[in-house]
Amino acid sequence: MASLRIPSAGLALLSLLLLLVALASDHWLEARRDDVFIRSGLWRICVNSLCVVPSKLPDYIEATRMFLMLGLLAGLLSGFSLLASLSGSSSDSGSLLMVSAVGSFSAGFCIMVAMAVFTSEFAEVIKATRITFGWSLAIGWASIPFFLLTGGVTLLAQDSSSI
Repeated sequence: MASLRIPSAGLALLSLLLLLVALASDHWLEARRDDVFIRSGLWRICVNSLCVVPSKLPDYIEATRMFLMLGLLAGLLSGFSLLASLSGSSSDSGSLLMVSAVGSFSAGFCIMVAMAVFTSEFAEVIKATRITFGWSLAIGWASIPFFLLTGGVTLLAQDSSSI
């Protein structure tokens, strides 16, 4: 039944889009002091409009990057498997749907680890300073339930296709 595979593919693409926006943006941490606006992402730090790429990063940033990249790879696997199941024969669709479901759940887990590492590192700093979490962090957290929902809907699609 292709009716559940189409929403699964849409959810997978939305999840990937959210993750890519979070990865690419520089608004993970933000601070405003007088006329100076500082924002920091996983790849660079910006003061007003001047941005620099640090040569050495703390280990928690490296861990966050690595788990987000693993999540991205698992999400891409999930999305491509879903798209292949839509265009392929019905005999292969069951295994492709299972690959997609496992990929979506794996992506959600990897992203959850990454977000927890980053958030826990700054939880105490946020309380003591004027630094705030930015919208990029929120989008990263939002991608987790979308990946998990993709996995769940894909499992339902697999069950309905085996009937």
